[in-house]
Amino acid sequence: DDVDRAVAAAVAAAPGWARLTPKTRSETLHRIADRIGEHAELLIRLESANTGKPLSVSGDDVNATIDTFRFMAGALRATTSLAAGTYAEDHLSVILREPLGVIGDITPWNYPLLMAAWKIAPILAAANTLVIKPSEQTPLTTLKLAELVGDLLPAGVLNVVPGTGPVVGARLAEHPDIAMIALTGS
Repeated sequence: DDVDRAVAAAVAAAPGWARLTPKTRSETLHRIADRIGEHAELLIRLESANTGKPLSVSGDDVNATIDTFRFMAGALRATTSLAAGTYAEDHLSVILREPLGVIGDITPWNYPLLMAAWKIAPILAAANTLVIKPSEQTPLTTLKLAELVGDLLPAGVLNVVPGTGPVVGARLAEHPDIAMIALTGS
């Protein structure tokens, strides 16, 4: 039921998020990076408690998480291919980038915050909404990230549903309103 409610929220938020300009989405990703930086010490300690990693390793993970959001904020404003051109004789081809919609996201236990960022940042940059299921073994930093940035995103754009793979993960994978699954893990 939690997955269904989260997917419904993401479906409802998708059109509004997709209408935002790349500039606006980029600025939002930069604000997310700023917010993570403002709470870096908390996230470092939570990631160490979450995974058992030394604080120095968790610090690297949090810094890489900030960098991931900044990288995607820049990448979404710098397309690397032509939008239109003559690729076949006597035919004009146009490339139109459109979001897929709602992405289901399943992350593993070993790099919970960083793996979440590696999925969340490009999903948001590409104007999609998402429902993320963190590992049931290490959900703390993903939940805290969503809490920290909740006011920076429209309601329903980022949804976290903790739980086990056979229950939450399976429902995400089979949900008819999920356009794609981004999965790392077993």
